[in-house]
Amino acid sequence: MDWGYRGWNPYVEKHLAIFVNCFCLKRTHQLSLLPDKDLVNLCPRIEPYQVTKSQINLYFHFCRGAEKMINGSSNSRYLLIVEDPQGRRTITLEDMKYSLGRKSDNQIVLRSKHASRYHATLIKKSIDRQKFSYWILDGDLEGNKSHNGIYVNGSKCLIHELKDGDLINFGCDINASFHLIASQAKIERESVENIEQLQGKTTENETNSSHNEPHAKSTLILRQAPSQIISFNSKIQEEYSSVVLKDLPNRSLFNEHLSSAINNAQKNNQLIGLLLLDVGQLRNVNNQLGYRLGDKLLKILIERLRKSLRSEDIVAHWRGYEFIILLSQINDANDLEKVGQRIIKTLESNNEIENHSLVVRLSLGSVIYPPDGTDRKVILQKLEENLAAFKNNINNKSQIEPVNVHPKSTRSSKVEYFLHQAIRNNELALYYQPQVNITQGQVEGLEVLLRWLHPQFGLIAPHRFLPLIEESELVLELNRWVIKNACQQAQIWQQRGLLYTPISINLSPHQLRDPQLLTTLKEVLTETNIGPFFLEMEITETSLLENSGENGRILGDLQKLGISITLDDFGIGYASIAYLGQFPVKKLKIEQSLTKKLTDTPQDTRFISSLLAVAKSFNLIAIAKGVETQQQLEILQELGCERMQGNRISSPLAVEEMTTFLHTHRTLSVITDQ
Repeated sequence: MDWGYRGWNPYVEKHLAIFVNCFCLKRTHQLSLLPDKDLVNLCPRIEPYQVTKSQINLYFHFCRGAEKMINGSSNSRYLLIVEDPQGRRTITLEDMKYSLGRKSDNQIVLRSKHASRYHATLIKKSIDRQKFSYWILDGDLEGNKSHNGIYVNGSKCLIHELKDGDLINFGCDINASFHLIASQAKIERESVENIEQLQGKTTENETNSSHNEPHAKSTLILRQAPSQIISFNSKIQEEYSSVVLKDLPNRSLFNEHLSSAINNAQKNNQLIGLLLLDVGQLRNVNNQLGYRLGDKLLKILIERLRKSLRSEDIVAHWRGYEFIILLSQINDANDLEKVGQRIIKTLESNNEIENHSLVVRLSLGSVIYPPDGTDRKVILQKLEENLAAFKNNINNKSQIEPVNVHPKSTRSSKVEYFLHQAIRNNELALYYQPQVNITQGQVEGLEVLLRWLHPQFGLIAPHRFLPLIEESELVLELNRWVIKNACQQAQIWQQRGLLYTPISINLSPHQLRDPQLLTTLKEVLTETNIGPFFLEMEITETSLLENSGENGRILGDLQKLGISITLDDFGIGYASIAYLGQFPVKKLKIEQSLTKKLTDTPQDTRFISSLLAVAKSFNLIAIAKGVETQQQLEILQELGCERMQGNRISSPLAVEEMTTFLHTHRTLSVITDQ
C-alpha cells in the first residue's frame, strides 16, 4: 500500500485493512469477519483475523496521527447542521468517529425523546490522499440498530456515504444536513469557537431504543460554526447558481436588450410586455433538501420557461430567485396574460426529482410599454411594485391574473397532494393514548391519534396539516384510513389477548356527515371481526350543535350499530345540559385546558366538580383529559373522577410501544355488549 510517505506501520495497516473489510465492503452488520481474498492479496501481511471493539478503537487511535500525515495539507471542512426540538446547531466534524443519540454520553446528542439512546454513528472514510468523507451508520458499533431508523435524502438506509448537501432524518423530529467546505471555494469564515460539551438529560422514556448501556463513556469537545453559516449558505448558493444560470443573460445585459427594444418600439409604434417571475419555492427546496436538488429543479424550470416562450423572447436572471422576461411585439394585454398563464401552468406542474415530488409556487408581476411607463427605470420600478402586490395579496387583480392556476398552487392543495403521497407511501401512523381507571388501575380505553412521519421533515403533528384539508375530500379518505387501520390493530391486540377495551376515533363535522361513514364502519367491523362495542366515536360540542337535527340522526344510527358516542372537550363549548338528554352520548371528556387550571384557583376546582356532577346525574362516564402532574391527578381523585387520560399516565404511543404498555398493564375486566 503506497500512502505517499515513509514509515507506515504494518500494524496500523493490518487494522486499517480489517476496518475497510468491515465498513467499506457493505458488511457493516457484522464485526467478526475474516479478510476477503482480494483484501489479503492487497495486504499480504494480513492473516485471518477476528475484529474486536478494542481493535477498532486502536485503529482509530493510530489513524488520527496517520490522517494528519496523509492529509495534512487539506483545508476541507465538514459541517453537520442538526435541527432538533431545542434548536439548530452547526458542528464541525474533525474526529474519526462520532456517536449520535439521545443519551448524554453521545458525542452528538440528539435532543428529542423520539431519538434512540444510540441512534447513529459517523465514521470518517478515506477516499484518496486529498479527500475524506464520512459514513453514517444506523445504530452503534455494537451492532444495535436504532428504533426509528435513519433516512438520507428520503431513503431509509443502514449505511450511507455522505455527500455534500445530503439531508438526514432520524425517523422523528430531528433533521440534519451534511456539508463540505472546500478550500477552493475561498469562503471567509470567522474563527471557530469551542463550545461546551453537548450534554442532555436522559429522558425517562427508554422505550424508544433497544440499545444496551455503553461499557464506557467518551468525552469530546465539539466545535460550532458561528452565525456566519448563513453567509456560507449564501455563497454556496451563488456557486450553484453561477453554474446553472451561466447560459442566461444577467441583469446588466438584459437592461441593454430592454433599452434597444424600447427604441424599436418607439420607432415602430409597438407594444412591449415585461414579466417578473419569482420562484421563491426554490429557497424552501434548497433549505430542506439541499442545493444539489435545488440545482436540478432550477435547471428543469429554466428549460420549461424557455420552451413556453418564443425564440425572439428574452429571459434573464434578475436577482435571487427572480427571472425577468421581455416579450417584444405583443398585440395587446391579452397576449401578455396568455403568456403569463402558460408560464404558471408549465412551471407549477409536478417535478419528479430523485424520488421527490416537488411543486413550486410562482409569483408574477407584469407591465406593458408604453401604457405603464415610457422610461426604462420607471417601467422596471412599476414591474417590481406589481410583483410585490401579487405576493402581498393572493387575490390581487394584477395585470396577470391566471385563471387556470395549477391546483397545487395553494397551500392547502399542496398539503393535500403530499398527504395523498403519504397514504400511498405508508408515511402515516396511528398513535394510541390510554384512558385509565385510576381507582382500579386498569386500562379502559385507547384514543386513536394520527401522526405523519415524513421521510424528510420527521414527525408532523396533526394540527399542522389537518386544518388545511378539513374542507377537502381528502379528510374523508383519511378518516376511512384511520378507521380501517385502527380496527385492524385492535383485532391483532385482541387475538394476542391484550385488549378488551374500546378504541375511540375522533370525528370532525365533515367526517360525521360522510355519506359513506356507516358503510365504512360496517365493512371494517365485518372484515376485522371485532364487535361494535369495541369502537367509540368522539365528537366535540361544536360538532354536536352544527346541524343538530341531522347529527342527531347520524348518532342514532351509530348507536343502533352498537357504537358508543363520547362528547369531547366538554365544558368549553356551547352545549346546554338539555342536549345531553337528547343525544345518545355515553361518555364526557373534560377539556384539558380545564384540567390544567385545577391548581390555580378554588373556582376552577368547583367548576370541574360541577361537570362531574352533571355527568353523574345523566349517568354518563366522565374522563379528565390532559392530566400532566401528580397534583392534578390527586385533586381529580378527591373530586370523584376515576377515569383519566394524559402524559402523567402515558404519552401517545406508537404501536410497538402501546403493545409493551398493554403487556405491562393488562386489563382485568372484559367489555360486553350489555
